[in-house]
Amino acid sequence: MGLHNIISGQLLQSISYRSNDPTELASLYDRDGRRIMYKSVLTVMPGQAAVFVNEGQITDIYMSGRYELTTENMPLTTTLKEWKYGFKESFIVDIIFINMNEILDVKWGTSEQVTVKDDVFGLVNVGANGTYSFKITDPKKFVENVMGTKNRVTTADLRPFVTPQISMYFKEIVTDRNLDFFDMQGFSYEAAQILQQKSEDFFGRFGIEIVKMSMQVALPAEVRQAINERATVGAMGGMQAYTSKKQADAIGDMAKNPNGNMGAMAGAGMGMAMGSMMMNNFANMQNQSQQNQGQQAQSQQAGTIKCPKCGADIPSGSKFCPQCGQKIAEANAFCPQCGKPVPAGSKFCPNCGAKIG
Repeated sequence: MGLHNIISGQLLQSISYRSNDPTELASLYDRDGRRIMYKSVLTVMPGQAAVFVNEGQITDIYMSGRYELTTENMPLTTTLKEWKYGFKESFIVDIIFINMNEILDVKWGTSEQVTVKDDVFGLVNVGANGTYSFKITDPKKFVENVMGTKNRVTTADLRPFVTPQISMYFKEIVTDRNLDFFDMQGFSYEAAQILQQKSEDFFGRFGIEIVKMSMQVALPAEVRQAINERATVGAMGGMQAYTSKKQADAIGDMAKNPNGNMGAMAGAGMGMAMGSMMMNNFANMQNQSQQNQGQQAQSQQAGTIKCPKCGADIPSGSKFCPQCGQKIAEANAFCPQCGKPVPAGSKFCPNCGAKIG
């Protein structure tokens, strides 16, 4: 191999880069020990930017396009290299390719939960999670503040400092609005917009713009279970039917494992106790309702009636209104036993058969 071929093999005539990783944000171009030559061709793909770094300083930045590297299109590098009248020799710079495309649906979640007060469940620990989309808008800031001395940066490298910041903003929103977790679920869309606005300055320091953000409230498992239980009670027609179902399930479990299923026995006992309590409450409510009906009937029998003309309260059995003189038709009497109305002059109640008078 001739000397010319050896020298040519050490020079970069064409420079370009493609990544197969959609999560990759930046990558240092591997020169493989080769130097850039005069009039080397740099090709920056659509959705890319190429950042030149010379001896630790960011110099020229190229957006998508084709560039022939000369002093005319390398102004900062030319100044640092002191190429006043153009250059013919080869040189070395680091080239970093930046992904400028929008990165979609990056997942986030709060690392800590926030305690909120709820009228039904008391104090509840809630968190939040969701997704966000972003893109790099300032390659220089991104290289300086995110990439540093790394050879490669992906979306996974953002999580350690992005997720805690979003979590802090979520806590601020919950605290400022004083919401219970049911309100928070309906507030999720608006909260996501507030999160995005709060994040603008933070991400802007790294040359990143948040394009879209979504959020949903993450309820504790025990709260989700309680909500599901309540829904089941309603769907089954009330607590009595729900308790009966629980008892039947527990008895079935005991039948499958009669010697060791103490949990099923305890569950059956609790279900029976709850069912008994609910039955007693229901019976008390029925008795109270019947007593109220009887008292109302007695009050109606011994109380007053309304005048059909002037509306004045007049004693039951009155033939004329003492206020306006209106003749009062004979009204129905009431059964002293069941409280139901009976036609005037009846000797027996047509509803229960009790003797009248």
